[in-house]
Amino acid sequence: MHASGGNATSLSPMTTSASHPPVIDVSGDGYDRGLAHGEQLREAVQISVGNVVNALGGAAEIERFITETDFLSTIDRLTPDLGQEVRGIAIGSNMPLQLVLAHNLMDEHWWWSTNQNRREACTLLATSSPTPIIGQTMDLPSYMDGSQFILRSRFPDGSSSAVLSSAGLIGLCGVNSHGVGMSVNALSMLNHSGSGLPVAFVLRGALTSSTSTSAVEFVRSVPHASGQHYAIVGPTTHGVVTATGIECSAGGAVTSSEGAVRFAHTNHPIATTDLDPAVQTPATSTHARYEVATKHGASVNSADDLIELLHDRTGPICVERADTGDWMTFGSIVTELIQPIRMRYALGPPTESTWGVVDVSSTAN
Repeated sequence: MHASGGNATSLSPMTTSASHPPVIDVSGDGYDRGLAHGEQLREAVQISVGNVVNALGGAAEIERFITETDFLSTIDRLTPDLGQEVRGIAIGSNMPLQLVLAHNLMDEHWWWSTNQNRREACTLLATSSPTPIIGQTMDLPSYMDGSQFILRSRFPDGSSSAVLSSAGLIGLCGVNSHGVGMSVNALSMLNHSGSGLPVAFVLRGALTSSTSTSAVEFVRSVPHASGQHYAIVGPTTHGVVTATGIECSAGGAVTSSEGAVRFAHTNHPIATTDLDPAVQTPATSTHARYEVATKHGASVNSADDLIELLHDRTGPICVERADTGDWMTFGSIVTELIQPIRMRYALGPPTESTWGVVDVSSTAN
């Protein structure tokens, strides 16, 4: 199914001053949520997807990418509600499904295309005690700047979630009303699969869980399309809050941290050895950021403490717009996982942005 629409590759770049609201509310089943997302952010989705298509080499490159992989059938098999959400976004924004789908396959296109730089960004910290906290910087290509927003969803069972996202994308990282929070790091040097479940759908699929136990089980059970680390903090089925790190690749899921009071993660594997021998990973800041986050993360005991850490410019954990390179801190989230769940967020580099708060325990009707 395709939505009709204009030529997405001819759209002008997104500016750094978003014209859409910082928080968008959607509700219902997957298609209805996606339709509301697409309708509320139609112009932003068209511009955002247009920028992505341009950056990925145009519509012909996207068609080849979608044709040579088998992601949509895996999405529809393992997370059908999210497959319908992407279709709803396409219809609501009046954009071709293929292009909206490609926007939701960022990590996958990064390893599929030889023309894209490997993603070596994002820093997270997770704690389970004395206060359970999870948060991260989300670093993305600068051409996505201006598309940032928080997608707050209410589901038919009465639960809700809030995720940092880009217009047209189902989500990057976030938390649900059960107190399960998830953050991620790309591990582009790991083996990948053209028929695994893409990162965005692993994240959102796991965030339907009412406990960290079931979220961890979901991440461990699905086949993975891309190398990625998932940090999961929340209550287990026994009510004890835990923090778990899982490094995933086409070869499976390997626990990198379990039972730790706190841990940091950046963009190099700590536990898995499922490396792609063809990948030449360039030297990046991943080890420097990991050292900063590990050292200063030891004194993080509140959301304010973690926000201060995410402002770091020595790693640098926060990548500002003026920094050399094509990447920047697209946004950041921090949540203390105690009821009522309220996620704090910065849309853009945290040193340049005002932090907002979104109530995840209740959404607009």
